[in-house]
Amino acid sequence: MMILQLFLVSNSLDYELKTQIVSRKEMIDLSEKTWPIGVMDSGVGGLTVVRELIRMLPEEHVIYFGDSKRMPYGNRSEEEIVFFANSIIKFLEDKGVKAILLACNTVSSQIGNLTSRVPLFGIIEAGCVAAIESSKDEKIGLIATVATVKSGVYDSTLKRIDSSKKLISNDSRKLPQVINDQLKHKYLLDKHIHECIDPILEAGDVNELILGCSHFPIIEDEIAQIYPKLKLINPASKQVQILTEYLDGKELRNNANLKKVEVYTTAGIKEFEGALERLNITTTKLGKVKLLEED
Repeated sequence: MMILQLFLVSNSLDYELKTQIVSRKEMIDLSEKTWPIGVMDSGVGGLTVVRELIRMLPEEHVIYFGDSKRMPYGNRSEEEIVFFANSIIKFLEDKGVKAILLACNTVSSQIGNLTSRVPLFGIIEAGCVAAIESSKDEKIGLIATVATVKSGVYDSTLKRIDSSKKLISNDSRKLPQVINDQLKHKYLLDKHIHECIDPILEAGDVNELILGCSHFPIIEDEIAQIYPKLKLINPASKQVQILTEYLDGKELRNNANLKKVEVYTTAGIKEFEGALERLNITTTKLGKVKLLEED
């Protein structure tokens, strides 16, 4: 299978979109502008990327897959993450997508191990570039899943783009799950927000914070209320901007005014309904599907 990774290389602070092909077989024909854009995540969190897609590319047909049954991926082994992600990629390819946005930071940290016949757009590069463009400080904060922090991929990516920056990171095993399943439980939400962010602020002078899990932008308002002076960086906008540049460069922007949003999940329809309402996303389809035999 072929993997087309989209990545950024820097010359000072001037970024140029590059493509790197790692694999053997031919990619599918991507000449059809009206083909949908796929978005994948381990639960409802990636809907924050869908929100940005609707805002920045309103004419596109979007197909979203959230694997709520196996979330959070951040507590899984690398082998499990790659297996689940490749299964979702195949599902989206079978739906005829022309590109896939990896809304999940944990999956993006394994992008080099994934197989795909369409371009894959990770979110980690996008988050690092957005942080560098936003911050003049040496230190930048990061909250993410256990797997993402443990992988060190944000540290290495940030250092490659701008070696003067230093990342202060902390993970959370429980906050993504609380956001996915218990979003209205304010006490629990605030408790885990404090447990996740307080150690970063105590460790150094941090003014910007990368929301390094797709679930975290869902509670951006709650975080801002607790830490009003902290600038929150949502990588989704930069990720969609990179996708837009790619589509324009390949003349693959859709101008057919489809404006369709399909959402598929392996569990938790009610949780998706709540997140969709919170993010003000209207769907043309919301359904539960079987991804693996165990489903």
